[in-house]
Amino acid sequence: MTIHRLIFLLGSIILPFTAAGSQLFAVTPSGMPEAVFPSKASVAVSRLSSKCMDVQWTVVSSGDTEVVCESPLSTGQSIMGQMLLGNSYSTPPRRFFRFNVSEISGVSRVQVSGWLETQMAFGQMQRAPFSGADFHNSIMNFLISAGGSFPAGTTFPNHAVLGVLGQVAPRGRHAGYVVSEVTPGAAADRAGVKAGDVITSVAGKKFKAEGDFLDGLEKATKAPTYQLDVTRSDSALTFTVERDYRPTTTQVVKAVEESANATVPIATPLSVADELAKLLKLKEQGVLTQAEFDAQKSKLLSQ
Repeated sequence: MTIHRLIFLLGSIILPFTAAGSQLFAVTPSGMPEAVFPSKASVAVSRLSSKCMDVQWTVVSSGDTEVVCESPLSTGQSIMGQMLLGNSYSTPPRRFFRFNVSEISGVSRVQVSGWLETQMAFGQMQRAPFSGADFHNSIMNFLISAGGSFPAGTTFPNHAVLGVLGQVAPRGRHAGYVVSEVTPGAAADRAGVKAGDVITSVAGKKFKAEGDFLDGLEKATKAPTYQLDVTRSDSALTFTVERDYRPTTTQVVKAVEESANATVPIATPLSVADELAKLLKLKEQGVLTQAEFDAQKSKLLSQ
């Protein structure tokens, strides 16, 4: 295993809908893993921090324009990281991701970097930055699932699109993608796929999870057409599908505007009688002594 491949594996994030293939799924105009959020930086920071906690990461630091999260390593990943960075005298490796947030006109742009680090015997830090398709695809998925959107100009050169909506369901040793909706005119519709069909393989790729389904769509880009195996009413069917690529993102994310008519509720102050009743109740409960009650009463009446 090469060092670069080892870094890719350590940078991968196990999340639903992650396509950890060798090709980039979404290529942003900057080439960096990034997304835009229709909110101020403070809201984007909160969303990212919350998403880190959702996937059981630790929020190491959170500021106005930055979030750093630590993602725990499995035993196997820790051993690989030790091989990559350290030796028997170094500390166990740790994996970090930094989310840099920049806000313009109420819209936040988030770029992400990641690295593996360990502390050597004499205190010096050894770091290896993450890169490659595994890291890029996983982080892009993280950002979108946190509420971000693909930046305008993002292309999808290495993955085909079927034009179906549905979900993966277990089917024996493998799984099937149960189609709930087919987009009119899309590749699946032209091939003859219908709502209720269960897709069992894409371009020869069987799958157990959503990520495998997306990996099949990566394989589907290798030729102008590809095979789609489907089960319909317990009958096995095979369709030949024309390759379609997902179109370039053109929609520009706009800030979510707050209603101009929104009013902030104003708390109504308690009356003197209400305050005195509260103090009397505290005295009766033994919380306040008679002297403390008299002092608070005098202070309240003098206001």
